Amino acid sequence: MKIKWTFLGCLATLFLSCHAQTNPVPEYPKTKMESSKSTYHGVVLEDHYSWLDSVSSDSVKQWAKLQDSTTMAYVGSFPKYEALKTKVENLTKVSGRMEVPFTAADSYFYLQQEGEGRNWGLYTTRSTPGNGKKLELPFNPRTALFTLPSPDAKYLALGVSQGGGIFDWKVYDVEKQQILDTTMTGSDMGRTRLGWTNDSKGFYYVSSNKVGEDGTRSELRIKYHTIHTAYEKDKEVFTPSNDGVKLEFKVSTDDKYLVIEEREGASIASKVFAVARDNFSISSQNVVVDNNASYVFLGNKGPLFYFETDDGAPNGKIVALDIGNRGEGLKEVVAETDQSIMGYQSAGGTMLPLIAEDRLVVPYQKDLKLVLRTFDLEGKPGKTIELPSGGLYFNTNGLNALTGNRNSKKVLTRFMGITEPNTVFEIDVESGEIIAFQRANVSFNADEFISEIVFCESKDGTRVPISLTYKKDIKLDGSNPLMMQVYGAIAFTNYPYFQGDYISWLDMGGIHAVAHVRGGGAYGAKWHQDGIARNKQNGVDDYIAAIEWVIENKYTSPEKVVVNGVSAGTIPVGAVLVQRPELIGAVVSHYGMMDMIGYEGKFAEDASHGYMLPEIGKASVKEDFEVIRKYSPYQNINTGKKYPAVLAMTSDADAPLNADSYKLIAKLQANNDSKSPMLLQMAWGSWHSTFGSQEHPPSKTFTDEMGFLIKALDLDVTTWLGKR
Repeated sequence: MKIKWTFLGCLATLFLSCHAQTNPVPEYPKTKMESSKSTYHGVVLEDHYSWLDSVSSDSVKQWAKLQDSTTMAYVGSFPKYEALKTKVENLTKVSGRMEVPFTAADSYFYLQQEGEGRNWGLYTTRSTPGNGKKLELPFNPRTALFTLPSPDAKYLALGVSQGGGIFDWKVYDVEKQQILDTTMTGSDMGRTRLGWTNDSKGFYYVSSNKVGEDGTRSELRIKYHTIHTAYEKDKEVFTPSNDGVKLEFKVSTDDKYLVIEEREGASIASKVFAVARDNFSISSQNVVVDNNASYVFLGNKGPLFYFETDDGAPNGKIVALDIGNRGEGLKEVVAETDQSIMGYQSAGGTMLPLIAEDRLVVPYQKDLKLVLRTFDLEGKPGKTIELPSGGLYFNTNGLNALTGNRNSKKVLTRFMGITEPNTVFEIDVESGEIIAFQRANVSFNADEFISEIVFCESKDGTRVPISLTYKKDIKLDGSNPLMMQVYGAIAFTNYPYFQGDYISWLDMGGIHAVAHVRGGGAYGAKWHQDGIARNKQNGVDDYIAAIEWVIENKYTSPEKVVVNGVSAGTIPVGAVLVQRPELIGAVVSHYGMMDMIGYEGKFAEDASHGYMLPEIGKASVKEDFEVIRKYSPYQNINTGKKYPAVLAMTSDADAPLNADSYKLIAKLQANNDSKSPMLLQMAWGSWHSTFGSQEHPPSKTFTDEMGFLIKALDLDVTTWLGKR
């Protein structure tokens, strides 16, 4: 796929027609209204649908089923639904996927897809991954998303899914190909972390002292497990401040220290502890850094401990600390530049710096171009390695997308572009050579598409990048349907990536766009801070500016714009819906966050799931409330206003956040003054942001979404569906 970097658009075409709304709005199930009032800082807010917050009640479950049935009837009435289903399923067929490999000693370990289905295998090899020996497991290897080898490559610590995003730890003997007897209680996916000691005798891991009847985990601890001993003998070595923190940790190369980063929820600021292995108690003397900034421990050489930080450097820098002489303070090793280092973001899974064969390997980004730069441990520059751009480098389990062996000059990563679902690269950081040793197979021709990056100007003059992908023969005459994705949270740079609805939209002839708004991580820590909490409206303004730019430059027209977001990305989507409905033709919200005033209350007694509060703010704080009430989508739906078509997808398993989608749709159905449909789609049994489950596969989610958009925008797809 050719990528162009330009401020202007280039030629494109699309033979779809979008006319005035001809598809009738379905008859919605009746939704009762019950007045409920809450007072915030002297302001009384009335809510007629707060009863839908009781998502586990029989009445709400029945309401959701009726709403979903209405949606399925609307989508299913599309005359060519079965042809659409077949088309989406074929486009989303991918074979040969591989997770990011891990290395230890002279061995690789990796999960690889077998065929086009859900069967995966766990493999090991001492040569190029892709031609390895299959390791037999007594369970589906795909459930072991965390596959972490011991330094001597004799054992694997397997984080095995227990369902609902919960993982427990098992130990696998590689030579004997068998699971050891002991199972270690783990935690939820975002807190599932483990670090081997360098002598391979054991590991540290995040555990939970309390397991609820529903399987939920609480009372987090870091424990140490010695191989071939019972779980009950594992020693607690660290008690976090509360269950809402996120923990990252590594063991020093001499095994003398466990270095722990503790962060509150989605905050990137970290407190760093160094716990001596011969003295596991925590005291104030163990606090290495507590500067209200992000510090990521990269590793050490002797007493020098290396960190990536944004402390006094919004674009990031590398510093070192002599652990034996902390009074000397931090020493700058690699100074800040005009490019931003890809640092910590709370969702995890993206690139972070690491140390490979006594080299600092540092990923940088600017204007969505990525490079790896190497430095020796004194900060002397080495290689600059340009990486393929236009996609996301990602590790599914939330760990560093850049992996490697401390004693090797080679690192590994995985690229996920919008038309390139899965390519694993091995990079020689000494020579700069990049080898693609595993590329997934797809059913479409990626060469038919082109990508570019353009820039718009936001309300306050900020320059905001937009990624665009479309077929090469499209004409920019304003007639093209365009889907614009957004995220704008947790310092995550939302590069375009492969997904069933995106590739179907592109193949159909639509344009796919991503607005890289503030709140994300495209330009470092300041870019992130300028779009969160009391600055949240900045990200919304960026999104509006991006939509206006693609309209003004004839990529599309307002009635053909689809705004799309997932999880925290639905906040700007919902804000645009209520602030500028005339700019868009349809809204697709996945696992929506729409009631931002109510967010704090949902998690008042559940710190482990209210981790987005640092990004959103708290309605209980007056200054936060005054900002939130202006952009919170749910509270700003008004009677008599004409809203575009809305599809809000959520899941019964995404409690309590699913109530946001329920309430949004209920209020829109009662207050919308247009002829556009307001529908709820249930991806039954799916965990947050997974788009499907065994009972409701992602392909169905994407088929129904496409059916909704085709009907709501009145697109002519007859020719497309007729193509093989």
